[in-house]
Amino acid sequence: MEAEGEEAFDQEATDFCVTVENKSKGSGVAFYCSTQTGEDHRYVIGNVKAFSSAEEKDGVSSYNGPEFEDIDDKLQEALDEYLAEIGMNNEVCDFIDASALDKEQREYLRWLKITKDFLSS
Repeated sequence: MEAEGEEAFDQEATDFCVTVENKSKGSGVAFYCSTQTGEDHRYVIGNVKAFSSAEEKDGVSSYNGPEFEDIDDKLQEALDEYLAEIGMNNEVCDFIDASALDKEQREYLRWLKITKDFLSS
């Protein structure tokens, strides 16, 4: 049973990646994150991948970094603060969740049309 004022459904987490690059050098970091429900701090960081070139950034076998929860607490805090400084906040998470839901609906409608067209032929 839902408590009064709670939504009748739980918003699913949306995975997303924030990449910050030095375009002249090709180096940077990629934050692999997920949104989470709640009023405060709407995202969690899963991994932070550091790369020194575009090839390393896009390489499927390159190291994605340790699990975020396994790194030192002070480094976790510093990386989290860095994301906040570059604009990651609850409003961005709301936008990511809304965009993911919209895309899911558009893809579902497209799937229905394709399936109907196929079965009708």
